[in-house]
Amino acid sequence: MVKATVVVITRDRPWKVKRLIESVFGPELPCLSLVLIDDSTSENFKKIERSLAPYADVCQHRSSTEVKSHIENVLKQTGLTPTQKSCLKVCVGLKSPFHKFARSLSRINLFRDQFLALLSQSFAPYSTARNLGIYSAHREFNAQRIVFLDDDCYIRRPERLMDALQLVGERMEGKEIVAVSGLYQDLSLYNGDRTHRYQKPTPTAILTGMKTFLKCSFLTQQEQRLAIMPSHILGGALILSDKVFLRLPFDPFIPRGEDHAYLIDFKARFTRDFTMVRDNLFVVQHDPPSIKPRRLQEKNILRDIFRFIYLRFKVDQCPIPFFTTRWALKSLVGMFLEPSNSECRLLQLWALLFLARLYAKRNAHKYSNIVVAWRFFLEQLGTD
Repeated sequence: MVKATVVVITRDRPWKVKRLIESVFGPELPCLSLVLIDDSTSENFKKIERSLAPYADVCQHRSSTEVKSHIENVLKQTGLTPTQKSCLKVCVGLKSPFHKFARSLSRINLFRDQFLALLSQSFAPYSTARNLGIYSAHREFNAQRIVFLDDDCYIRRPERLMDALQLVGERMEGKEIVAVSGLYQDLSLYNGDRTHRYQKPTPTAILTGMKTFLKCSFLTQQEQRLAIMPSHILGGALILSDKVFLRLPFDPFIPRGEDHAYLIDFKARFTRDFTMVRDNLFVVQHDPPSIKPRRLQEKNILRDIFRFIYLRFKVDQCPIPFFTTRWALKSLVGMFLEPSNSECRLLQLWALLFLARLYAKRNAHKYSNIVVAWRFFLEQLGTD
């Protein structure tokens, strides 16, 4: 039987994690183990620990700090070069490229203090936590498949997950399927006829209740189950084969949207022999996102500016006139419509026209070295 490990990243949501745990270890899913990277408070960490007690033999529950410390000790015993060790530390969050970039801004006076705080506190990438999950799944369970789920998701239809897992290793259009992405189903949109929805097997029926963004991003035709090399994937419903996750880490230079960046990196490196599919019938239950505070929304805009410009530099498409013009106009108009928020708009303009480009120029070429170090590191773990 193929060894599959569910990897979940969480912080202070024990009630949601308990629900997810119960869905993962149901009788219909006998082959799964679980890695939980948990940065909750001590009280919430203990609550989750109690929920995991019946499944202790197939679970690893650690904070990111614990896993990082373990990796740091392992690195001392490996044959990696100093440069490769440095790359690995960035890959798993032992070193932050955002902190390094923030320190380099000491000679830049305009908005220096604001960006120092933002880069140091608000740009912690989710990608490094995912890489910690991969490391743990490989070391503890020798996983052949990893199932990434978000902590606000759970499995309502386990047979759909099993079907999606069985897709990995199959061939399509002459290439081996090594990754499968699924979809979210927002429960709040199905009140009143939830059973009726689940009885319909067509992807179109499932997508009927999705929000506008997902409808646009995951277009499908009636009765079409699989979409080959989709334009977007969901990191909270993602299955990866060891042929991928042992060779390709999540990009630690991305402040958010690491799942989309992973798809771009996959397409750049693996499309000759491998393919990725979206299974429109692999649907996980997903709680509707809460309305984010205005301050967090503004931070996410800045993170997106850094993300999009970095990705364009990374794929050698540095000129981005449409994106730059669109965001510049939006920031300028916002300054006039909301004078009280003008400083935030100026921060966005400064990031858009200068800082994000400087960050991308310095870091876009470094991911390739991280990929090499990641492969060598996990290969050495496999021979221990």
